[in-house]
Amino acid sequence: MAFFDLHCHPGLKTLFLPQDGNQLSVWRDISPPDHVIGDILESQCSFKQIIQEGEVNLVCLTLYPPEIGILDQFLLKIGSIVFQGLIDRNRLEEMATLTVSYQEVFFQEFANITAGPGIEDQIDPAKKIKFLQRWADYDAKDADTLHVVFNFEGGHAFYDLKNKIKNIENVIRNFNAFIDKGYKVLYLTPAHLTPNEFMTHAYGNKLLSKGPLLPKGIGITAYGKRLMVNALKKNVLIDVKHMSLVSRRIFYKYRKQNFPDLPIIASHIGLAGESWTVFTSNRGIINPRKKSYGYKVAWLKNRGELEGTYFFPLSINFYNEDIREILESNGLIGISMDVRILGGKGNPSDLHKDFYSHEEYELLTSARANEKIEELFEHFDAGDIDNGNLMLKTINPEPQEIDDLRAVDEELTEIFSTYKKEVNAIEYKHHIRLVVNQLIRIWQITDWEGMSHPWDNICIGSDFDGLIETLQCCRNSTAFASFAQALKVELASVLLAYPKIEHSAAEIIDKFMFKNGSAFLEKWF
Repeated sequence: MAFFDLHCHPGLKTLFLPQDGNQLSVWRDISPPDHVIGDILESQCSFKQIIQEGEVNLVCLTLYPPEIGILDQFLLKIGSIVFQGLIDRNRLEEMATLTVSYQEVFFQEFANITAGPGIEDQIDPAKKIKFLQRWADYDAKDADTLHVVFNFEGGHAFYDLKNKIKNIENVIRNFNAFIDKGYKVLYLTPAHLTPNEFMTHAYGNKLLSKGPLLPKGIGITAYGKRLMVNALKKNVLIDVKHMSLVSRRIFYKYRKQNFPDLPIIASHIGLAGESWTVFTSNRGIINPRKKSYGYKVAWLKNRGELEGTYFFPLSINFYNEDIREILESNGLIGISMDVRILGGKGNPSDLHKDFYSHEEYELLTSARANEKIEELFEHFDAGDIDNGNLMLKTINPEPQEIDDLRAVDEELTEIFSTYKKEVNAIEYKHHIRLVVNQLIRIWQITDWEGMSHPWDNICIGSDFDGLIETLQCCRNSTAFASFAQALKVELASVLLAYPKIEHSAAEIIDKFMFKNGSAFLEKWF
């Protein structure tokens, strides 16, 4: 059986050594000693794993130059000590201090990805990679060829000089320069994990210190609008992953009004298990505190549909209304393989901290939230919106609180523990149920809304090689076959309690693992 992945990063690991010809091959696996950071660095999708061991026929391959606010943090610096030969401190500093620009790193990754394997990579000569320029060149039956279309994560990849926007037209030219190469590009993810000049992002990282990752401003800027409209006119779809909730809601309105026939991508997500009215209902917000940088809020995980499962409640995850918007557009939802995003990390009683800009939190919790979103959208549509300061603060970054620093230290202690974590049968089954829980809730949303079933619009968006803590049941791209079989068994059992679902487990999972992705790309391209 062939498999599909909507969001994977096989080239990311090639960027952390000097680009002198001795950098890691995109074909090579990383083997961490004794599983140090094992569940993170094992979230791999080297070309060898994808094509030679994983039976993957088609992927959306993510091009992503790491942001300064992430590069300059101690996790990777510690990694440069623990994993000498994989990460070089001078290279990190080179990227973090603007010695090389995002554009340069972007094309370095592209060059690494398009380089063929070396003799030392030990690749079966029958295995090939085809970077699609015409959809007619895709062969769903060719098990020896990995067919690749591209996507871009983070609009910052197209910044002009000194990694800022001095002239938005230069940014557009940078974007279009890659499109003009002729490769198929499915989507752009405008936001990522640090502030950018296009829109406010959703807070989304636990392992790194908070300062450079905190959301700023409100909604989508004029630059963001210009970038997204240009992308759509170039037949590149918009991925709403990493957008703040306010930014997402503005985009939904803008798409309906201006591009109603274009589908929405949600490339590597999990569900919040809640309506976005939670902000105005006082149902779940715990101890909101106004800080100099914005608001700090705690949430409890929302109980899942399946016994023993939960949803991750932070706003980087998607609310019921988000899912409705994506499915109404006939878009594509990629389910992340990150155990945290799927609600499987920690205890049910743990508090999960989320961070918001002053402007967005006060809007979301207002009794007039819907009206204010509409007003904000009208200003955005007219081009006269004031988004505040969205720039990343790299000098004198936001102060850290003791409890946040302690949480980071605890997480680091756990992941750097030098023990070999074996697959546990109970945990394996629980992680399978986490994925099934996501599928059932998406179906429930369509049932509540009186919509068509969602089974043609969900696929894997693994985020492999994205430094995630993976599910035990799907640690990397080589596990897709066993993962699919385990999903079928578990879903068949669960469906006995849902007689309204007319599809069989086998039909649903075959669509989820491959058919939906290939059908969506065929229709779009």
